[in-house]
Amino acid sequence: MSAPQTLAGLLAMAAETDRGVTAIEHDGQIVDLRYRTLLNESLRIAGGLREEGLLPGERVALLVPEVSGFIRGFFGIAAAGLTPVPLCPPVQAGDIGTFQLQTKYLLAASRASAILTSTDVAPLLTSSAEEMLRIGECQILTIDALSQGPALVPGRPVMSDAPALIQFTSGSTAMPKGVMMSFGGLAANLAAIAGPAGLDGKPDDVCVSWLPLYHDMGLIGSLLTSVFSRVDTVIMSPVLFLKRPTSWLEAISRHRGSVSFAPTFAYDLCLRRTKPSQVNSLDLSSWRVAGCGAEPVRHETLKAFAERFAVAGFRASSFVPSYGLAEHALAVAFARDGLQVDAVDPGRLVRESVAVPATSDHAVQIVSCGRPFPGHELRIADEHGRPVPERQVGHILLRGPSVMTGYFEDDVSTREALRDGWLHTGDLGYVTGGNLFVCGRTKDLIIRHGRKYHPPDLELAIAGIDGIRPSGIVVFGLSQVDEPDQVVAVLETRASLKGDGVEDRVRRRIRETAGLELDHVILAPPGTIPRTTSGKVRRSETRARFQAGTLLAGGRPAVLAER
Repeated sequence: MSAPQTLAGLLAMAAETDRGVTAIEHDGQIVDLRYRTLLNESLRIAGGLREEGLLPGERVALLVPEVSGFIRGFFGIAAAGLTPVPLCPPVQAGDIGTFQLQTKYLLAASRASAILTSTDVAPLLTSSAEEMLRIGECQILTIDALSQGPALVPGRPVMSDAPALIQFTSGSTAMPKGVMMSFGGLAANLAAIAGPAGLDGKPDDVCVSWLPLYHDMGLIGSLLTSVFSRVDTVIMSPVLFLKRPTSWLEAISRHRGSVSFAPTFAYDLCLRRTKPSQVNSLDLSSWRVAGCGAEPVRHETLKAFAERFAVAGFRASSFVPSYGLAEHALAVAFARDGLQVDAVDPGRLVRESVAVPATSDHAVQIVSCGRPFPGHELRIADEHGRPVPERQVGHILLRGPSVMTGYFEDDVSTREALRDGWLHTGDLGYVTGGNLFVCGRTKDLIIRHGRKYHPPDLELAIAGIDGIRPSGIVVFGLSQVDEPDQVVAVLETRASLKGDGVEDRVRRRIRETAGLELDHVILAPPGTIPRTTSGKVRRSETRARFQAGTLLAGGRPAVLAER
């Protein structure tokens, strides 16, 4: 068979082997999906989609909480020549209100012609307001119903100029950006990930993952890379991992997993919630690539994990820190040489969005994310796009075959991100010895536990609380190089509200709507937040004043409430 030109073709090649997916659902149920079985089931779903009148190139939102159902639906959409748009299911959105708000914005942003979902989730959509979910324009289809129809007969690949995938960058509710990836861009990144500079894939590899499939790290890094490499993969429900983190390690031990990635917080959770007796029952000796990415890589956490689980056969040399972003399909660089740490003078890293105390006498420990993949370029540049010398912090720019084609129907953001042939990532870093060290962001995006939040979304959620002026709210993140982002909310309120439980209400609202814990809540008098001449808040300046300890108004100090 010639090289595949579509996602369906990728699966067809994998179906020639006896490998496949072992799906572990949130209740522990195990579903075996050999690639040949998955191909047959996806063609049946594809036939059902065509029967519903959907045409190649149209977009279909995929909203399925079950691991096996998501995978079948994803390849069914692709086999029909349609563009899959993965969305966060309700069980992982935090609550029904958050789920409905997310779905509203993302359906509108993707202009999906249909929603492919499960029998359990469909009622949550049909019971919602028609205006909110655009029911009149967007069909609601279930995997179970489509699977009963005639299968699409394989023929010539269904080719389309439409994206192979639209992956949303935001884990929150508003201002989403749909990253458009061509199949060529996806294939280039999959080849780089699986190749010698990436996983250095082996025929007997077994990938184990609990990462959400609606997220690029789970979908591309785990599922599609395994299909591309034609190896076995075990994909767990993220709900199962979050309820019992040890289940991830048990799956690696039971299935002899050799490749598994996670953000730093997952390794920390396992450290804190695994009992000595559980450690002794594990065998992690097969784990040759323990990837770490999606948020700042903490050397101390990984070091402690390696020490704790050494008795179970885990090797510190298995750690592979990485750097990537959705606009580059997924991965940019892998640190194949293991944990390499650069001790840096904090004064070198003080930038607008990097919270490094200027008075600190201790060197900051930054973990190398490795070298960019062959055939891909990385440049550290100043504000004008000009290259800077080694060990000088600048903007991370990328160029190569894995770069997105643009943001879906968002020309302004596309022109801002893709300039002069380079992808401007919005991240800060430096290079030394060919290795990339990431140390902050220039954009306002907040990353916590691998999930992304836009400050305007959080500000909108707070604005509905009584006593808080909607125009007097600023939320921002503090990137701390080797720590998870801190999240700060500054609220201009009347003095009489200080003892009125407003802090608790703000924290509860953000927790319920976004699943996020605020690190600091500042209750400040009117006039504290700096504004432009037109009255718009200056988020960056507010953040800078907070970091400098000068966030005062009229000589009155703000009230700081820490978590």
